[in-house]
Parts: sequence; structure tokens; C-alpha cells
Amino acid sequence: MPDEKKTILIVEDDVITSLAEKIMLETNGYIVLTASNGRKAVDTAIRSHVDLVLMDIELGGNMDGHSAAKKILEKKNIPIVFLTAHIEKEMVEKVRSITRYGYALKNSGDYVLLSSIEMVLELFEAHEKTRISEENFRRLVEDINDIIFSIDGNGFLTYISPRVEAVSGYRVEEVINHHFSDFTYGNDIKKVKKLISTFGEEREYKSEFRKIRKNGEIAWISASLRPIFTDGVFAGATGILSDITERKKSEEKVKHLLAEKGDLLNEINCLYKISRIAEENTASEDAVIAESIMEIPSGFNKADKITVRINCDGRIFFSGKSILFSDSVKKNIIVNGGVHGNIEAFYSDGHSFTEREKLFLETVAERLGRVIELIIAKNELRELEKEIISISEDERQKIGREIHDSLGQILTGISFLLKTVSNSNNNGLIPSEKIEEISNLVYDATMICRKITKGLPMKSIGHDNLVIAIDQLAINMRNIYQLNCEFACKGEVKLKDDFTSSQLYYIAQEAVNNAAKHSSAGNIKIRITKEDDVIKLTVHDDGKGRVENDSGGIGLSIMKYRSDLIGGTFRAENHFDRGFFVSVDVPL
Repeated sequence: MPDEKKTILIVEDDVITSLAEKIMLETNGYIVLTASNGRKAVDTAIRSHVDLVLMDIELGGNMDGHSAAKKILEKKNIPIVFLTAHIEKEMVEKVRSITRYGYALKNSGDYVLLSSIEMVLELFEAHEKTRISEENFRRLVEDINDIIFSIDGNGFLTYISPRVEAVSGYRVEEVINHHFSDFTYGNDIKKVKKLISTFGEEREYKSEFRKIRKNGEIAWISASLRPIFTDGVFAGATGILSDITERKKSEEKVKHLLAEKGDLLNEINCLYKISRIAEENTASEDAVIAESIMEIPSGFNKADKITVRINCDGRIFFSGKSILFSDSVKKNIIVNGGVHGNIEAFYSDGHSFTEREKLFLETVAERLGRVIELIIAKNELRELEKEIISISEDERQKIGREIHDSLGQILTGISFLLKTVSNSNNNGLIPSEKIEEISNLVYDATMICRKITKGLPMKSIGHDNLVIAIDQLAINMRNIYQLNCEFACKGEVKLKDDFTSSQLYYIAQEAVNNAAKHSSAGNIKIRITKEDDVIKLTVHDDGKGRVENDSGGIGLSIMKYRSDLIGGTFRAENHFDRGFFVSVDVPL
């Protein structure tokens, strides 16, 4: 007897037979429903819960057992067992075409019928479990985004899930029995065939390749396969195919963006270097262009294949030795509103320029134009400053001459007249000692006037007498301030003009005066040397140096200013040993 009561529908037009079967089945623990004709049997089976139908084949009325069974099975999946008194072949085939659960002979006994019912119910339950499992698997296969497939030992598809149509556009029947490498794009066919040929053990193999969709589009596919071996021989494989087209597109986009970022960084770095070069070479247009042209190729995609040529006012500059006179990019260099020259780039391998590279070269041309404008303006300003300094020096010389030639002479005349009065007898009206005292005071004023006059040179320091002038400066410092001031010269010092010579002299004069007046120095060393086309002036004292947070007054600013006028490099700092150190390097 079953653990749970099952409901059985008896379809029998013989009332006595139906009643007998009903009593027997209920006695054995079943719930029994009955129907005397085919139509009632269909209605009862569909509307009620029925676990099994015992169907008499030969029913009276317009619908026999076969027809009723078909109607029921169209609406419900119920096991049907036919009851018949005939076992002819024709009858058996007819039953088999309707239900897999067969038939039972009437009047075969209760035991046989009960056994048949139990067997059919168990078989139906097993079939249902299998059907549900298969249905769940089918749904799983159809619902996932990946394609499940299997191939035989020759690489031909033996199964592929319906998802293939959504990915490729091909229906299952259009793909099945094709080789796994079919529909593969271009050279990826070799990759797929090589993948299958390398199967040597039961493990996971992965690869990525391109497939051609039915509409002609290219799809990127990621394949994961696990081969199957029978007695050591490759018998096939199962696996999963994933559509990674969007991922590949994203990777390509990221790759493109990273490349653009790299190009932009190269361009920015190149433009920064040009600006830095311009800051370090403010006096020479040629020097800026010659150094900048070597940095410009780094802003292009293939820097090692780029040659740059710059033509500025008839002067030609090259970044390399060879130029391919074919396609090139050329941009004008505009300075103060006019064409000053041009910059041209060539790819030695014939590579085409991108729009970004053309824009970059235009930016470089604009930057060079602004740099040249700045250099021209600074040079003009420097010349103007030199002219102002020259005028200032002329005025100082004029003042010196006036003091020397007028005031000095007048004071000397007064001293002479007073001495005359002192030597004459004027009835004692003017005491001689007073006259002598006035004469001494006037004489002292004359000496002071002369000292002041010596501090104002009568003319600029010539480019050929700088050494003599600084040597005299050292002598004056010893006499006036009573300290040890030494001067030494190494090498043949010849400057290009009087202006440079004068500025170096004034820097030395300011440095030694500062040391004597402010640092309590006892010793001062002045050195001037020539080393590798550079004139180097140094002044070192043994005083207290410059205290921390002391700006150094206007003297250091003046020295730095004079150094800049002659294109020098100026340093002023406490010496590591003791005292203060001033140096100027001037390129010849």
C-alpha cells in the first residue's frame, strides 16, 4: 500500500466492472474517481487532481478510449494505463503511440492490476524527476549569457546551446556539425586549430579569438575547454564560449586613452623643457633654438624617426642628420606679428602625421615665437639699461671733474691766500696761530675733496686695464682703512668691451667696501682668473659674514644687477670656513 493516497480515475462504460474495480482499489488505499464515457473522463481528468487513469479502450458513445486519452494528454501530463481484453499487434501499436505506460489485460486478477498500477506510478515519478531535472538544466543553459558546447574527437560540434543565436545570429541547426574553427575570423583560425591540437591532458584550456557573426560583424569570444580522453585518446571536449566584444572594446578604448595621455604628457614635457631652456638662455636666440630643437622630437609618436628643421631669419638648425624629403609638416614662427621663420618636421620612415601631431607642431611654433619675442625684448631692455648706466657714469665723471677742477682749486687758493696773510705784518690784527689753524682746516678739506675725487673715476675702466684698476683699488683699501687687502690675477684677462670691465670693477669695489665697513674684516682677498673662456672674479673676507635673515642691504642687489647686465652668474654667501664670499662668472 502506498504511503500517500493516490487518486485514480477509472474510465469504464460497464457499471458493474467499474464498481468492482473501484471497491478493490479503495480497499487497497487509493482514492477512486469514475467516468462512464470519454467526454466525462476528459472533463474529470482536467478539472480534478488525478495521479493515474485506467482507461477502457472500447468505450461506448462518440469518443473511444484512444481519443479520450489524447485529449487528456494534450492538457495534462498524467500516466494512462489502457484496460483491454485484446492483445493483437495492431492494438499494442495503437496503445504505444499514445502512452509509454502500456496496457493491462482485463480479468487478469487484482494482484496483476495492482502491481501494474504501482509500477506505472513509480515509473511516472522517476520520469517526472528526470523531466524536471532536464527542464531545469535546459533553462539554465538557455538563460545564462554564455554558450555551452561540446565537440567530438575531430573537433566538430555535437551540441551547442540556443544562446548561440543571440551571440552569433546563427540558429543551432546552422552551427551543429560544423567544425569548431568554422566562422572564425582571419588568422584566428590558426589559433583555434592549434588550440585543439595541443590538448594533451584533462585540464582547462583557455583562449580568445574572433568570430564572424551572421550579419558580418566581428565578435570577440573567450573559450574555456576541457578535453575528454578515452583510453588515452582524445575523444572530444566540452566548454563554454563567452562574448567579450564589449570588454575588448572597453580595453581598446582604455588603451587609446592611455596612449593619448602618454602623448599629451610627452607634449607637455617638451613644451616645459623649451620654456626652461628659454629661461636659462635669455640672451641668445640661437642658443635657445639650438637646444630646443633637440627636445622637440620627444613630443611626437615616433620620436626616434623624427627630424626637425628650423629656419629663423635665414639661419638653419637641424635635430638630426637625415631628412626624408617627402611628406612633412611645416608651421610658421610668428614674432611681433610677422613671419620670423618656420619649423618643419619629417618622418624618416615615411610615417604619416596625425592631426594631434600637426597641432602639437603648431603649438611649438607659437611657443618659439613667444620665446623669441621675449629674448628680443630682453636684449633691447638690456641695451637700454646699458645706455642708462653709461649716461649715469658720464654724469658721475662730470661731477668728479667739477669737484676736482672747481672746488678743489678754490679751496687750494684760499689756503694759499691765508698763508700769505699769515706771513705778512698787519699790525697784529689777525693772530698768526689762527691763520695757521684756518689754513690747516682748509688743507684738510682739500685732502677730503681729493679723496672723494679719487672715488669717482675720471673715465670708465678700459677693457685692457681692469687688472691695473683692481690692483690700485687694493692699494687704496690698505691706505684708507689700514687693513690687509691682497689682489692676484691668474691667466691673461682680456674682456670684449669697456662696459663689462667697468661693471666687474664696480662689483669688486662694492664687495671690498662692504667688507671693510660692515664685516669687521682684517683681511680681504681679491682674485680674477680666466678658465675655459670664463672670467671669474672673487672677493673673500675673514669678517663676521652675513647674519641669518639679514637681506644684505642694497649693495648685494646692485652687484647682482651689474652681473646680470653683463650676462654673468652671481653668488654671494657666507664662506664655509669664515667670512663672506662674492663671485661673478662672465662668459667671454
